[in-house]
Amino acid sequence: MLSCPSPNATSFAGYAAILAGQPLHELCPAAPGAEAAALGFALGLAAQAAGPVIWAGEEGVFAEEGAPYPPGLAQFGLAPDRLIVVRAAKREEALWAAEQGLSLPGATVICTLSQGGKPLDLKATRRLLLFAERTRARCLLVRPLAETSAAYTRWRVAPAPSFAGARELGAPAYALELVRSRSGPAGARFILEWNAHDHAFAERELARAIFAASFDGSADPRQARA
Repeated sequence: MLSCPSPNATSFAGYAAILAGQPLHELCPAAPGAEAAALGFALGLAAQAAGPVIWAGEEGVFAEEGAPYPPGLAQFGLAPDRLIVVRAAKREEALWAAEQGLSLPGATVICTLSQGGKPLDLKATRRLLLFAERTRARCLLVRPLAETSAAYTRWRVAPAPSFAGARELGAPAYALELVRSRSGPAGARFILEWNAHDHAFAERELARAIFAASFDGSADPRQARA
């Protein structure tokens, strides 16, 4: 069993091991407009894994955030031939597809759920956990922040400003806050930058005020991700 680092830990490395080694995690948009950031963080975690990647989501999510774009995914570091996408008309169908994907040994399943619809109960997340445990797979559940869950960790995800030269796009960056952990206290906060070439997240230091703005709504997530 992996131990959970202290909430005052200065390195993300311990949490990265937990995200890779435990079967179910929740990635929740920190505010309206941060859905793409939560999904981007999930795709980065999936790109680091060796096995197949299944993305099962409600149609409403794809309608809002857009359909997967193979050249963009390849530049992000996730080869399209590793990815299976399931677009489900109903939430129950998305969850069923996620469960079927978790039956593949070593798979990483990204399950994306929209704001609308009936909230998941504890039983639904336990089913995802059990399916993942049986085959040593992993489920990354991207959904609005909720109370009940069988997830090992829960994170609030917001976009962070990207650093780049004039007329250049910077690397995707994410502001993370650990809001729940089954093995220890919450409260850890990090800003990570995705390196598509190395398939890895790198920590980055930013002013505390900029980090806080990502969560309190004073920074527009839609502007930050543009």
